[in-house]
Amino acid sequence: MSSSEAFFQAIETRRTNYALKAESTISDEALKALVERAVKHSPTSFNMQEARAVLVTGKAHKEIWELVKTEHVKTLGTDEGQIQFWTNKFDTQYAAGYGTVLFFEDDAVIEGYIAKMPAYKEAFIAFSGHVTGMLQIVVWTALAAEGLGGSLQHYTLNPAINTAIVEKLSLPATWKGTALLPFGVPAAPPAEKTFSPIEDRVKVFSG
Repeated sequence: MSSSEAFFQAIETRRTNYALKAESTISDEALKALVERAVKHSPTSFNMQEARAVLVTGKAHKEIWELVKTEHVKTLGTDEGQIQFWTNKFDTQYAAGYGTVLFFEDDAVIEGYIAKMPAYKEAFIAFSGHVTGMLQIVVWTALAAEGLGGSLQHYTLNPAINTAIVEKLSLPATWKGTALLPFGVPAAPPAEKTFSPIEDRVKVFSG
């Protein structure tokens, strides 16, 4: 096996999986260590280390998704069909898993760097998006390597949902939510995935 083969096997194993059981292949302590390791070693621009993560399992996991569901349903008006659709989706997919990793970026850190180097303001904001994306793929891939499935959700981009979560968990007000990753033992395989021609997506020049 080549030096990168195990890495790519893990990358290819990571897939979106909505059908989850409320089970884990590893202990809560091992999950905590996995998330901590990902946060510590994932790249950050200027070594800002602004990425944050929260791990919830068991009752806390259920409570977070009940909160997100409640806030999301408020945006649906009086359409009973939509309310029922989304209620079912939250209950049978996200909340049905074992736990959730919540991702945040700490605006206090980012604003601190902007204050020191105002000419880079737009760049720092862009870098923040890169940083959280890299952390998300590291955590998601590591979970997949442990035999866990999950999906990446972005409900915390709704300020009301983000505020509700921050208050619920007593997190700093400067923590801006970027995504939620509900996970658990897969209850079914992921959907089949198709790929666009790779020659349209990668170009090589040499010499």
